[in-house]
Parts: sequence; C-alpha cells; structure tokens
Amino acid sequence: MKRERPKAPGGGKEGRPPERYLPALLAAVVTVLAAGIMAVSTVMGPPYRYLIGGMLGACAAGLSVFLAWDWWRYREQNKQYIEEITDLNLRFGILADAVSAVSSTLDLKELVENILGVMLALTNSSIGVVLVPDEEGKHLQVLSHRGFREEAVRGLKIPVGKGAVGKAFLTGKTAIRDNLPRDPRAAETYSGGRSPRSQVIMPLKAKGQVVGLAVTATCEEHEYKPEEIDLLTSLGHELAVAMINVELYKKSQKTLEWLADTQEYTEHFIQEMLAGVLVINAEGDVIYFNREASEMLGLQAKEVLGINYRDMVREREKFHSLSYLQPILRLCLEEGRTFRHHELVIEGPGGRRMTLDFNAFPLHRAKGEMMGAAVVFVDVTEVKEMERRLRQQDHLSILGQMAAKIAHEVKNPLFAIIGLADELEEGENDPDKKRLLEMIRREATLSNQWISGMLSFSRSSLPVAEGASILLGEEIPALISDFLRSNGREGVEVVPELPGGLPPVMLTRDNLRHVLFNLLENAFHAMPGGGTVTVRARDTGNGFVEMTVEDTGCGIPPDVLPSIFDPFFTTKEGGTGLGLSIVQKILLDSGGGIDVRSREGEGTAFTLKLPVRGVSDGKQA
Repeated sequence: MKRERPKAPGGGKEGRPPERYLPALLAAVVTVLAAGIMAVSTVMGPPYRYLIGGMLGACAAGLSVFLAWDWWRYREQNKQYIEEITDLNLRFGILADAVSAVSSTLDLKELVENILGVMLALTNSSIGVVLVPDEEGKHLQVLSHRGFREEAVRGLKIPVGKGAVGKAFLTGKTAIRDNLPRDPRAAETYSGGRSPRSQVIMPLKAKGQVVGLAVTATCEEHEYKPEEIDLLTSLGHELAVAMINVELYKKSQKTLEWLADTQEYTEHFIQEMLAGVLVINAEGDVIYFNREASEMLGLQAKEVLGINYRDMVREREKFHSLSYLQPILRLCLEEGRTFRHHELVIEGPGGRRMTLDFNAFPLHRAKGEMMGAAVVFVDVTEVKEMERRLRQQDHLSILGQMAAKIAHEVKNPLFAIIGLADELEEGENDPDKKRLLEMIRREATLSNQWISGMLSFSRSSLPVAEGASILLGEEIPALISDFLRSNGREGVEVVPELPGGLPPVMLTRDNLRHVLFNLLENAFHAMPGGGTVTVRARDTGNGFVEMTVEDTGCGIPPDVLPSIFDPFFTTKEGGTGLGLSIVQKILLDSGGGIDVRSREGEGTAFTLKLPVRGVSDGKQA
C-alpha cells in the first residue's frame, strides 16, 4: 500500500537544492550580510550606522535560523524516505523469496512449506497452516503446518462451509480475526504452548478457482496493515498458481509415462506379431517394419525405415519384394482405399513365389487428418499349397478310381485286338494289309501303355502300416547304380550327397525306386548336352527328411511349371504325362509332399518331404 510522500517546503515544489549545498549557502549568505554590516559601519555614521547595521544583523540571524530549521526538516524527511525505501526493499525481498520458493521445486509439499515460511516472516507470525480439499471436496486437510504439534493436526479434517476456515474456503474471501479467545487446549495443540490472538485466513485463488487456504496467526495482538494483506494476497495467488502448475505437471508426467508405456507396448506388440507390419507416415516414409516382415521379405528393418514408399520399385533389387506393396500403399495414402483379406502373389527372397493375405488401410487422427497408412500381411503360401495338395489329392483319388475302372474295361479288348492282329498277320501276304495290321498292333500297344500307366496310377497307394521303413543312406546309392546300368549316358553324372545318421522314412523300396527313377529320367531328359544331377538328403528335425534331386539342365518354362503335376500333362514326345502325378500321389499318400523350383537355363530342383518312421502324424508339422 502506497504512503503519501511529505511535501517539499515552499508550496510543495520539487527541485530544491540537495542537502549537501545548504551549509555552503548558509555561509555565503552570512558572509554577504556581515560584509554589508561592515560597509555600513565604515561609510555611515551614528545613528544610521547602528540602525541599518542592526537590521542587517537581525536579517542575518533570522536567515541563519530559517536555513538551519529547513535543513533539519529536510534531514528528517530524508530519514522518512529511507525508512520507506527500506520497508519497500524488505517487501520486495519477501516477494523475491516467494518467487524463488515457487521456482525452486516441483515438489508440492516442499513448495507449500517454503511459501508458508515466507508468509510467517511477512506477518511476524509463529503459527501457520496450509489446507487443501480432499478428493471428494467435502473436507479440508492439512498439507503443511508450522507451530502445531504433529499429533494435533494428523488426520485433521475441517468440513467445507463449517466454521471460519470452512466458510472462507467456500466464499473465497479473506478473513481477519482479532482478540481470539484463549484456547484451553493450547498446550496440546501448539508447539509453543500458547494460543493465537490474531489470525488471517487467506483463500488460495488462481484461474478462477480456490485450491486451498493459508492461515497465519500470532500469539500477540497484531494489527494487520493493508500493505501486509496485499502482500499476503499476492503470495496466496502465487502459491495457488504454483499448486495448480505442480498438479498439471504431475498429470502431464503421468500422461507422458502412460504414452511412453503405450508406445512401448504397441511397439512390442507390433514387433512380436505373427504377421508382417509396414507403416508409413503422411509423407510416405516407412516408420514401422516389424521382425516378422523382416524375416518374411528378407530385409533388415534398418534398410527399410525412412525409405519412401515411392522408392520401392522393382528396378532397385533390394526392394524387389516390397515393390508389390507400393501400389497398395499409394491407394491407401492418396485415395483413402481400404483392403480387407486380399491376396497378393509376390516374388520373395531367392525368387520364391509367395502368396500374401493382407489388410491395408489409411491411418487418420481423431479429427480426420491423414497421418499415414499401414499394411498387415501374412504368408499363406504353405496354407495355399496345402489346400492345393488336398484338392489335388481328392482329384487324383477320384481320377485313380476312374482310371482303374476304365483300364479294366479297356485292357481286355486291347489284348484281344493285339492278338487278332497277330493271327491275321501270320497268313497275310498282301503288303498293304500287313502294314495296316502293324498300325493296328502299334496303336493298340500304345493304348495298352496308357492303360498300364493308368492302372499304375490308380494302384500307387503306399502301404505304411507295416514294413514301410527304409534308410535313404543305404538305398539311394544302390538305386542310382541300378538306374545308371540301363540309362547311363556319357556326359551326365549323378552325385549323391547323403550325410550319415539319417532316420528311416516311411516308404517301401519299390516306391522310392519309382520316385527316384522318374525324377532321374526327367533330369536326364532336361540335359541333352550333359550335366550333373545331385541327390541330397537332410533331417529337418521336425519329423521329416528332406530329399532334393537337382539338375543343371534347361529348366522348366514358367508357364509350364504350375501344370507339371497334372495327370496326362507332358512335354515329352510319346510321354503319358503320369510320371510326376504318380510321384506326387505316392508322397501325398505317405503323408509327405513334393515341391519344385526351376529357372530356365539354370536347372530344376525337386524337393521331397519324406515322413520319418516312428513320428506320429500329429508331430509331422
């Protein structure tokens, strides 16, 4: 609260000479008057000399007294200014302490204790307490205190709206209480043993809300000055702002922790998903590429993160497998398209043909702003292959039944035709008729070969119940030798690479012979100019032995590759088209399978999965 400054002499005008010039001015005036007196005494004679000299002396004496009195009054005024400045400095110091207390910590209790100490110092009080509402807002509880015994305030709850303190919190108005009655329990309540006589109840208000109360009290009668109340109000406001800011800071910290945990959970969840995940931001840069996607597409996350989806082109060999996702991401990001359970066939690592089941969708913020796009994909190649095999197995089973029936119905008439042709030819001398009979016998024989193949196809079920157990390490070298005796050709080499300790597989020797001979015959056919056929085998450890027959021949054209296991499909002149179909049926009936990988001009590799003897079907994953 501002004090009125004392008025300066002479009508209160400012700009009077400083205090240090007054003695010199006084000495100058006295000197001038003394010189005047001496001059009058020298020039004039009595009685004028005495009259004028006396008047000048009286003026000098009066002026000296006036200047001395004004000098004293100015000194007193300066003392008052100094006291006022000192008082202001003290209050500014208190406010500076309060600001320092507010800015020095984010711990609410420490903050309140610091401000409470400043309030007590300001009002020369020894008792103080800061109260805040509980979670329900029905009671006030002690947050910090001074001058109270701990047991007196522990668990203290003051109902809001009750008593002077409760009403001050409810109304938000400062209350000053004087001449308080003596508290009979002062010795049990206050650490000094004396009850307060004067008290200020100050609501802590900021941003339109009352967040608590500060109560200071003195044990002696104390008249609270307006400037003290103003300072207390300022301190209360600063404390309320600090309390609100600390609470907001705590909430923001909890929110940040929650967001950090959520982000960590999300990233961990995405990384451990059994599906590939690729996420781009609004600019098209990759921001997520999880472990499953990395393993599926043969790319490290560090190679993909930060790459723009527009750069995922087939011309960049590294991103060849990702290039198939580029148009999908473009449609999601630029046109807002969504894809649910779509399938995509891509060329994966090593040229492997893969079928992906994917979901793709744009990502939006709460207000609808585009923030990116995501693709979630699963490799369903094995599932599709299994479905294809099951369908083909059903198809082959039905076809086999039909072939058996047709073969039985047609084979006997064919034998009769061949026999009749032989009899007619014995007594025939006409060359033309003999030529026609030879054509009949040749066509009937060819038809019989087809029928024999159909019968073999229909009867190729593998008897795995008993005795179907062989060791590849022992049987394959012997079978290769048997094949080469009748089919060996100069320039073609068959190399077995069979490690020791291979477990027995569920095949008969005859079926293994049929499978191996058929694959070797195809390999020889694919290498008219010579080459090498390698027969490998390894234990996969999951209930199967993997056997590979790989040649260095001409390879299979891509448009032919999907059809090579279809019955009666052949590219050989005079072939029946049942060889690979029978091989596949033998392996499927045994619980195994066959895959093919081929590149034109480089060669072909057939990979057989042979179930291990002694491992149950449930373990043959």
